[in-house]
Amino acid sequence: MSEQIPPGAIVSARAVSKSFVSSNASKQNQSFTALQQVSLELQQGQFVSLVGPSGCGKSTLLQIIAGLVPASSGEVFVAGKILSGPNPDKIGVVFQEPLLLPWKTAAENIEFPLSLRGTPAKAMRERSSALLELVGLSDFASAYPHQLSGGMKSRVAIARGLVMEPPVLLMDEPFAALDEQTRTRMWSELLRIVDRSRASVLFVTHGLVEAIYLADTVLVMGVKPGRIIERIEVALPRPRIVDMVGSETVGRLRNRIWELIAEAVPK
Repeated sequence: MSEQIPPGAIVSARAVSKSFVSSNASKQNQSFTALQQVSLELQQGQFVSLVGPSGCGKSTLLQIIAGLVPASSGEVFVAGKILSGPNPDKIGVVFQEPLLLPWKTAAENIEFPLSLRGTPAKAMRERSSALLELVGLSDFASAYPHQLSGGMKSRVAIARGLVMEPPVLLMDEPFAALDEQTRTRMWSELLRIVDRSRASVLFVTHGLVEAIYLADTVLVMGVKPGRIIERIEVALPRPRIVDMVGSETVGRLRNRIWELIAEAVPK
């Protein structure tokens, strides 16, 4: 079925819908449609941001593409093959919380997915060492999570997401808990890491400036049901520099996205 995939698409979601069934006070089952007929493509080497109002299904869509949650209908293709469950060789996932194991060092946290596969110790050390260098934490390989700053923990989580060398990295608000200064620094760090790793990224965020600054394309979602209502191309040159945040282009795009989200929220 790979012939159905657009040329260059590493991820293709086709008419993905997701409904949940819950019981109300009268014990009657009610169905809630979180996502309806969502389709998107992530091209090789592309950075796509996903924004929308709270409750529009951004995280649910990310979990479906990660293979962590099944779709009610529709299909997801990764590298030309239908996704049927988690596939860490193809998809790395970074969540809002770093979720580091407190009893393991930074290097051991990065190596953990490899250890579950029985990877030889020497190969694990070589891989974690390379990733620690990539994220700028070579001097903190033996540090435990409580010894790391918020930004450092985020970088370890990103390194762990890349440890299987996946071509796709899914990120669900990974910088939401950071202060503004650290968060802004992490934008440059992430773009540097992604450029060197050559991963394609789908990035969920509530930050409109963050979405624009990082991405090649911003997908805007509506709510009730969750769906993609607009695709916005970001005409900013690369490499990105922080001075671009205050540019007319970013301001115009932010205002446009804000208007779309405001219109999408039911009155």
